Amino acid sequence: MYEIMDEESLRYAIKDYIRFYRKERPQDRYHCKTPLEVRTEALSSERPKEYPIPENKRIEKYKEKWCA
Repeated sequence: MYEIMDEESLRYAIKDYIRFYRKERPQDRYHCKTPLEVRTEALSSERPKEYPIPENKRIEKYKEKWCA
């Protein structure tokens, strides 16, 4: 996707990915809203909507096996 030739191009690629992730990529967890939309909504309301983190079955399985 990017041609990384030097430090400057690497920095640009990282910043562009972060920008994309925050401003353009809708997420299932937020009901198809971007993180920026959720943040803006939370800052403008008196009581922000909560988006709980869904249960991760792989982590729960790991805990059952390795945690006492």
